[in-house]
Amino acid sequence: MTCKTCDDTRWVCEDHPDRPWGSGHPNACKCGGAGMPCPVCNEPKAGERPVLPADFIAHFDRDKCPVH
Repeated sequence: MTCKTCDDTRWVCEDHPDRPWGSGHPNACKCGGAGMPCPVCNEPKAGERPVLPADFIAHFDRDKCPVH
């Protein structure tokens, strides 16, 4: 059964959590906001991480990192 919130992408728009997130999905939100795990089908249990998209790439800016 397909998740009606994210269309099985497992991620939604942070600003519009009722719409799929990601440019490759035909029904995806086009607002350009950040993504977040789908609250219906990708809600991790305590101590676990949400399932990440297969093409997920983390970007860090060392100049803005409070530790460095």
